[in-house]
Parts: sequence; C-alpha cells; structure tokens
Amino acid sequence: MMLRTWRPPGHNWRAWRRIVVLLSGLALSATAPAGEDWRISGFATLGAVTTGESDASLFRSGISASSNDRVDFAVDSIVGIQVNRQFDHGTDITAQVIAREDQAGSVEPRLAWAFARFTPMSNLQLRLGRMRAPFFMYSDSVWINYANMWVRPPMEVYGLNPFTDLDGADLIWRLDIGEVDIEVRPYAGRSLLLLPNRKAKLSRLYGLNLTTHFSDWSFFVGHAESPFALPWGDEIFTAVDAALRRSPYASVADELSGKDGYARFDAVGMQWDGSDYLFSAEYARRAANRYIPSAHGWHFTLARRFGNIAPYFMLARQIEDEAVTDADLSAIPPLQAGLDLFLESRNTAQKSATLGVRWDVHRKAALKVELTHAHVDRGAWGSFTPASDDIRSLSDRRINVLSVSVDLSF
Repeated sequence: MMLRTWRPPGHNWRAWRRIVVLLSGLALSATAPAGEDWRISGFATLGAVTTGESDASLFRSGISASSNDRVDFAVDSIVGIQVNRQFDHGTDITAQVIAREDQAGSVEPRLAWAFARFTPMSNLQLRLGRMRAPFFMYSDSVWINYANMWVRPPMEVYGLNPFTDLDGADLIWRLDIGEVDIEVRPYAGRSLLLLPNRKAKLSRLYGLNLTTHFSDWSFFVGHAESPFALPWGDEIFTAVDAALRRSPYASVADELSGKDGYARFDAVGMQWDGSDYLFSAEYARRAANRYIPSAHGWHFTLARRFGNIAPYFMLARQIEDEAVTDADLSAIPPLQAGLDLFLESRNTAQKSATLGVRWDVHRKAALKVELTHAHVDRGAWGSFTPASDDIRSLSDRRINVLSVSVDLSF
C-alpha cells in the first residue's frame, strides 16, 4: 500500500540531527552493564540517498516522507535498541524501541516490539503483545539493515504492504523431519499505520506462515487477510474527493478512501546461502477491493563473497493488477483528469536493476553502496514522489538512485 504525504522544505536535516542525538544516547545505554538475566542490544543505520533528479525523490511506502533535499538522510537512517529479560519456567519479555522519520516528517521514538513469550515445550512458543507483522520472508530483520545484503529491501516487493506492527498473538511450532526443519506460525491481531492526523488500520488480521530450512536452503510461504481502513488526506485526494462529491459521481468517492476495505496478502520466498554465494528471491501479491490498487511484485538477488567484500546484483518488478476504481468520468473531462492523477499517484508499478557492494569493515559494521536504475510504469509514480508541491507526473520516467549506508549492530 502506497501512502504518500508532502512536507515543507528543510525539515529533513533537522529530523536527522535528532536521530544523531538519539543514537548517541542509545549507544551509551547499550554499553551499560546488565545482569545475567538481562540482554541489551542495538542497531543503527546512517543512510544517504539521491536520485540525481531535481523534481523526484525516493519514497519508502509507509516509512518516509517526501523530500526536496538533493541528498536525503531520512529514507534509510534508523536507530534502535532492544532489551530482553529472561524469567524462570520458560518465560521472557522483549522490548524494542526505534527512532526514524515517519510520513509526517517527524522523528519520535516508538515501541516496535513489546511482547511476552511463553515456551511450554522446547519446540513451541506463544507470544503476546506487539511484534513485527510477518508478511515477508525477511520481516523480522527488515529494520536491522546490518542483517540484510542490500541498503534497503526491494521496494517493488516490500512496498506492497507497509504495515509493520502486529498487536496480538502468534504461535511458533518447530519440528524436525529428517534433515528438514519446519516452522509453522499462525498469528492474529491488528495493525495500525500512523499517517499525518490519520490512521490506516488492519482491524482483524489473521495469517499463517510456513518456513522450512534444509542444508543451505530456506523456503517461506505466507498468507494474511484483514478488513482495513485507509483514510487518505493528501492534497490530490482532498481535491478529487471534494470535486466528486459535488458531481453526479459522488458514489465514486467512497471507492477511494474509507473504512470498509478488505485485503489479502500472499508471499513466497527462497534463499540459498553457501560459503561464497548468496541467492534469494521473493514474490508477493496484494489483493484489495478498494482504496488501494491490487498488485504483485518480485525480486531476485545474487551476491558473491570475496572475503569481507560482497558485490551483488538485484532485479525487481512490480505490476499493477487492478486500479482502485474503473469508474468512467469522461463525460466531465476535468473530473476524469483529477481521478487519473489520483490513480497514477497510488500506482507504484516499476522495474529496476541494482548493482551494489557490501564491505564488512568490522564484525559489527558494514558499508554499502548501490546504484539503482528504475523505470516507472506508464500511469504510475513508482517508488518516487515529486520533490516539491508543484506536482508533476512521474509516469514512464527513468530515474537513477545512488544509495550509501553505514550499518551497525551493537
């Protein structure tokens, strides 16, 4: 789901300075002594990205705000700290606090994890509280960039579902069949995504994942579905909604935003991690009945390790399957033009090729540099937004993106 907002000039750098302050404080906390039953760890990324285009900025769905800065430090930068407390009788609690820019352009610490885990048997766990919503193969490590090969997960796939939290419960059952390790994970709860002055919501989320490991191979299959609410509030939607409600096509406005949506999400993935090579691939599909397009995407990544340096190559693609609405407003050309702009701004279809290199400069620090060439589909904005309030079409554009990050684990 692509959730876009706009922000005033200059806000990006002020937000990043706040991240630096938070990073310093959390790093000091992570080095404080802890008792035997306490474990404290942390992670951080300082990232910089530029599109080389004066009128387009990179946009991570559900994560960042658009920027008019030529070099954007907020798209990938993040800091987090995690605390775990072990109790007797197979019980422990975990809390994780992260700070990164949100879609309103603000940087405030937020609780990403806060759950209690009960282990009645060695192969069975029950968790209650706030967890990472496990929609993708790499969901659990998506914030911890040091654990991933890329600067950021491929947006053609991971941009399909920007909801990150699961407030509810999951059950993790592990079993071994010969040399194959199998993990079955049903889960249920809800998820909120904060927008400026609004909230998108998955109200009754149910899902089931199956993960298997065999030798150097891993396979993932997941399905989730939920009623959802998506109250758009950006300038494009506001203008189109007001015009529709003054026209004979007022009912079309109810297809664009509201509280009565239903979505299904499926993902499959695989990874082969040998001593010198890493190969991974993932496919995901979002099917929604309103408010957001139905779409699917895939990626594959190949990396080659040369000691502590690993060059990698990634291809990725996203395709829109069904637009938010197929309403024909051609009888009123200005209204049709407004609706077309709304549909285009919600369509994230694009294809991209990425060349990158990861250098593990320390056992807990990595430097990554990657260059992406993206081709936005006709009638789409892809993973980009206009870099100013002077909104112009990004349809059928070819855009290069240079990304650099320093990832830490402490």
